[in-house]
Amino acid sequence: MKHRTVVALWPELATLHAWMREAQCGLTFRRLADRAVMVGRPVGERTLRRAFDAPSLPKGKTISAYAWAWASKNGVDGRAFEKRGLDLLAAARHTAPPAAVPEWPRPAYVPGSVSTWEGFTRALRRIHAEAEKPSLRALAASPGAAGRLSKSTIGNILRCKRHPTAQQLSALLAAYGAGPETTTGMLAGPRGSALYPCEVVERAEERRQREETRRELLYGVEPELDEYDQRLRDEEEGAFQRWVEWVDSLSADEFEVLQGQASGSGLDLRAELAAYAARARLGM
Repeated sequence: MKHRTVVALWPELATLHAWMREAQCGLTFRRLADRAVMVGRPVGERTLRRAFDAPSLPKGKTISAYAWAWASKNGVDGRAFEKRGLDLLAAARHTAPPAAVPEWPRPAYVPGSVSTWEGFTRALRRIHAEAEKPSLRALAASPGAAGRLSKSTIGNILRCKRHPTAQQLSALLAAYGAGPETTTGMLAGPRGSALYPCEVVERAEERRQREETRRELLYGVEPELDEYDQRLRDEEEGAFQRWVEWVDSLSADEFEVLQGQASGSGLDLRAELAAYAARARLGM
């Protein structure tokens, strides 16, 4: 079993971490997440792992997932063990030290209207420069980030390899120590494709299906593609696969943020994303 190597910053947090290690009871985080789903306390593997990221504190539902996964493995009622964990969480929250001031200058840049992801990335890199380019590790460990971002996630956002959710962007701006005007300006940037991946993937799928149907009607069977059409198809397949990989990387908390954004459409976003990911793995 892999344990997280962490350093608790105050005694009550150390006690909570000890309880979580007891609750993990020799399971990998993947197996722990599976058991949490089995007992009706679904929390993602990444969220369970990040519960140890000091100085942040896990949510109550994460503690419940640990408790009932432990109860499932041991074949006992988990209510008393869950209460103990929630009490330890409350104590850690009550005694948490005040957030430290970031070690880098507070960025003063306030972006104007940002309508493209390229412009958004340029604005974010300017904020990074004004903060004197703190390391990704330092940003992820900062009080503002509060354990909500990993070093690799921040790096992918800064390189425009990943579009952040509103929650991730808020955490990153808090890590920089950005003021309200900077934060408001950045949160008003381009967000559509990052928050509604199903719609984007669905449109690509519909286009592909229409094209395949057209070819079948014209030729009876799908003909061999010429170089140009094959390149277009490869690009479309690559874009689809990147969406699937992005979906697979989302934590349970990030899924909840996305579901809240899509609630007005009546979609079950988790089911939609899972269906697309399953189709991609099956090669459909």
